[in-house]
Amino acid sequence: MKKLKYIALLSFALLSWTAFIGYGFIDGFLLKPITSENTSEAFIEAAKEKIEQESVGNFAMTLIEDGNVSKDFFYSIDKPVNAQSLFPVASISKWITSFGVLKLVEQGILDLDLPIDTYLTRWQLPKSEFDNQMVTIRRLLSHSSGLVDDLGYEGFTANDTVQTIEESLIKAADAPYSDGIAIVGYEPGSQYMYSGAAYTILQLIIEEVTGQSFQDYMTQAIFEPLGMENSTFVLSEKPNLSLVDVYKEDKTKRPFNTFTALAAASLFTCTADLSKFLNANVSNNKVLSRESITKMSTPETFINGMGIYGLGPHIYSQNDPNSNIIGHDGSGNNAINTAARIDLNSKDGIIILETGNYNIASSIADEWLFWKAGIADYVVMQRNKSYLLTLLGIGYVVILGLFVVVIWRRRRNTY
Repeated sequence: MKKLKYIALLSFALLSWTAFIGYGFIDGFLLKPITSENTSEAFIEAAKEKIEQESVGNFAMTLIEDGNVSKDFFYSIDKPVNAQSLFPVASISKWITSFGVLKLVEQGILDLDLPIDTYLTRWQLPKSEFDNQMVTIRRLLSHSSGLVDDLGYEGFTANDTVQTIEESLIKAADAPYSDGIAIVGYEPGSQYMYSGAAYTILQLIIEEVTGQSFQDYMTQAIFEPLGMENSTFVLSEKPNLSLVDVYKEDKTKRPFNTFTALAAASLFTCTADLSKFLNANVSNNKVLSRESITKMSTPETFINGMGIYGLGPHIYSQNDPNSNIIGHDGSGNNAINTAARIDLNSKDGIIILETGNYNIASSIADEWLFWKAGIADYVVMQRNKSYLLTLLGIGYVVILGLFVVVIWRRRRNTY
């Protein structure tokens, strides 16, 4: 009987320790940040180790504290990179585009909740089994419009014919991993589904209601007021900017691609300009009111009750009431990866622009998220797995050791 009691107690102790480690892993309180020091210099030093271990071509990182640049770090395998070096930033384009859309909303030119057909004459959504009148600008911005294009644009090489916006929305020719057709495939407003075509439609709407090209409107409405002098959606418009080389994963270079989907994927910018953009999200600026920034950063789409996307930016706080972190990543197109985050409460942020690796910018940004706000994502959890397994094993040894000691003492006392 005593033997069964001891086995039950041992099993309970081992299971309790396992549950404690598991909960600490999921909740994050047992995870270790990339550095224990709370300085920008320490974070950059820790990130350098990761950069040296993984292949990159060009790399630019800026840390922001209280709205201001606190530290820069640049790396390249060829020509030098600095804060004015121009990188293709892929889907970060969408976040900047949302500023342009919300500016038109502030001016009363656009309404977030009217059907998009209200503004379109050059192209309209094809008929589907769902009500296209439920597709609104709010839902395009928040990836809840019902579009099922699954677009990731790759752009066009010098040998390709660049499509018009209308042709791209009918069937994007630079969409190798999807059908590339802008069509409603689920009930608008019912769920989150990332859509590149949603932002191409927003690009078309901007051109329709302003009578300007998308490039001209964004330059006048966003770049110039924010002082983003080294930013463009169309490279030919600013040919004298200092462009980085685009490295592929094998460290060879490739030419820049040309995009029809400017709003979704074609922004070229630098850390100096993106710092100004992030600052505009946490301070009074010449483009959007604080009310619009709040509206933009409020969750509109959810997964399992967790807010994940606002009117343009991703939401990274995972419902944590102590932080309000928004931003966006960009990736793909062999090989670009970019990331930008800003905490609207603390005004701390990070920018990483990189070519030559598909995920290093996003993974370092996730490390920053945990380092600054204690919000653990997949990258941090994976890095801590071996540490927690070691901790789990040590706990098992201690528990078994204590159990043996207790049994031995009891038997000694009995005899």
